[in-house]
Amino acid sequence: MLDIEVTMSAVEIYVCAKGQALKEGKVTYSQSIYDKKDAQDDAEARVKRNAKIHRIAYYKINDEGDFKMLYSYTNKALNAPPKVEASAPKKRKRKKPLKKPFWKRWLGLS
Repeated sequence: MLDIEVTMSAVEIYVCAKGQALKEGKVTYSQSIYDKKDAQDDAEARVKRNAKIHRIAYYKINDEGDFKMLYSYTNKALNAPPKVEASAPKKRKRKKPLKKPFWKRWLGLS
Protein backbone atom coordinates (compact mmCIF):
# COMPACT_ATOMS: atom_id res chain seq x y z
CA MET A 1 0.00 0.00 0.00
CA LEU A 2 1.32 3.42 -0.93
CA ASP A 3 1.32 6.21 1.56
CA ILE A 4 0.79 9.31 -0.50
CA GLU A 5 0.41 12.49 1.43
CA VAL A 6 -1.57 15.06 -0.45
CA THR A 7 -0.82 18.60 0.54
CA MET A 8 -3.17 21.28 -0.58
CA SER A 9 -1.70 24.69 -0.94
CA ALA A 10 -3.61 27.87 -1.43
CA VAL A 11 -2.57 31.26 -2.66
CA GLU A 12 -3.34 34.34 -0.59
CA ILE A 13 -3.87 37.43 -2.75
CA TYR A 14 -3.53 40.97 -1.40
CA VAL A 15 -5.06 43.70 -3.59
CA CYS A 16 -4.24 47.32 -2.69
CA ALA A 17 -5.27 50.76 -3.87
CA LYS A 18 -2.77 53.61 -4.25
CA GLY A 19 -1.39 54.76 -0.88
CA GLN A 20 -2.68 51.67 0.92
CA ALA A 21 -0.34 49.31 2.78
CA LEU A 22 -0.17 45.77 1.45
CA LYS A 23 -1.54 44.20 4.65
CA GLU A 24 -4.45 46.69 4.66
CA GLY A 25 -5.57 45.60 1.20
CA LYS A 26 -8.39 43.26 0.30
CA VAL A 27 -7.45 39.61 0.90
CA THR A 28 -8.74 36.77 -1.26
CA TYR A 29 -7.74 33.14 -1.58
CA SER A 30 -7.34 31.00 -4.66
CA GLN A 31 -6.63 27.35 -5.24
CA SER A 32 -6.49 27.71 -9.01
CA ILE A 33 -3.13 29.53 -9.11
CA TYR A 34 -0.23 27.08 -9.19
CA ASP A 35 2.79 29.01 -10.41
CA LYS A 36 4.17 32.46 -11.21
CA LYS A 37 2.72 32.45 -14.75
CA ASP A 38 -0.80 31.83 -13.40
CA ALA A 39 -0.34 34.66 -10.88
CA GLN A 40 0.91 37.02 -13.58
CA ASP A 41 -2.08 36.26 -15.82
CA ASP A 42 -4.46 36.71 -12.89
CA ALA A 43 -2.89 40.07 -11.92
CA GLU A 44 -3.17 41.43 -15.46
CA ALA A 45 -6.81 40.31 -15.65
CA ARG A 46 -7.64 41.96 -12.31
CA VAL A 47 -6.05 45.27 -13.37
CA LYS A 48 -7.99 45.19 -16.65
CA ARG A 49 -11.24 44.79 -14.68
CA ASN A 50 -10.35 47.49 -12.14
CA ALA A 51 -7.82 50.14 -13.21
CA LYS A 52 -7.68 51.63 -9.67
CA ILE A 53 -5.73 48.63 -8.38
CA HIS A 54 -2.22 49.76 -7.55
CA ARG A 55 -0.53 46.62 -6.24
CA ILE A 56 -1.25 42.89 -6.09
CA ALA A 57 0.84 40.38 -4.11
CA TYR A 58 0.53 36.59 -4.27
CA TYR A 59 1.72 34.42 -1.37
CA LYS A 60 1.74 30.63 -1.59
CA ILE A 61 0.58 29.08 1.71
CA ASN A 62 0.96 25.43 2.65
CA ASP A 63 -1.00 23.39 5.22
CA GLU A 64 1.46 24.17 8.02
CA GLY A 65 0.82 27.90 7.60
CA ASP A 66 4.18 28.71 6.03
CA PHE A 67 4.08 31.23 3.22
CA LYS A 68 6.32 32.24 0.36
CA MET A 69 6.10 35.20 -2.03
CA LEU A 70 4.93 33.87 -5.39
CA TYR A 71 4.48 37.05 -7.43
CA SER A 72 4.05 40.80 -6.99
CA TYR A 73 2.51 43.15 -9.56
CA THR A 74 2.53 46.96 -9.54
CA ASN A 75 0.24 48.89 -11.88
CA LYS A 76 2.66 51.20 -13.70
CA ALA A 77 -0.17 53.33 -15.07
CA LEU A 78 -0.82 54.60 -11.52
CA ASN A 79 2.88 55.15 -10.78
CA ALA A 80 3.48 57.39 -13.77
CA PRO A 81 3.51 61.11 -12.96
CA PRO A 82 0.75 63.13 -14.61
CA LYS A 83 1.63 64.36 -18.06
CA VAL A 84 2.16 68.10 -18.17
CA GLU A 85 2.41 70.05 -21.37
CA ALA A 86 5.69 71.89 -21.65
CA SER A 87 5.32 75.63 -21.83
CA ALA A 88 7.92 78.04 -23.15
CA PRO A 89 9.84 79.84 -20.41
CA LYS A 90 8.74 83.40 -19.86
CA LYS A 91 11.07 86.06 -21.20
CA ARG A 92 12.40 88.65 -18.80
CA LYS A 93 11.47 92.21 -19.52
CA ARG A 94 14.45 94.44 -20.05
CA LYS A 95 14.57 97.78 -18.38
CA LYS A 96 14.42 100.74 -20.68
CA PRO A 97 17.67 102.71 -20.69
CA LEU A 98 17.47 105.80 -18.55
CA LYS A 99 17.00 109.06 -20.39
CA LYS A 100 19.71 111.63 -19.97
CA PRO A 101 18.59 114.56 -17.89
CA PHE A 102 17.57 117.64 -19.82
CA TRP A 103 20.62 119.69 -18.92
CA LYS A 104 23.02 116.89 -20.16
CA ARG A 105 21.16 116.68 -23.45
CA TRP A 106 21.12 120.49 -23.78
CA LEU A 107 24.83 120.81 -23.05
CA GLY A 108 25.72 117.74 -25.13
CA LEU A 109 27.41 115.86 -22.30
CA SER A 110 27.58 112.10 -22.41
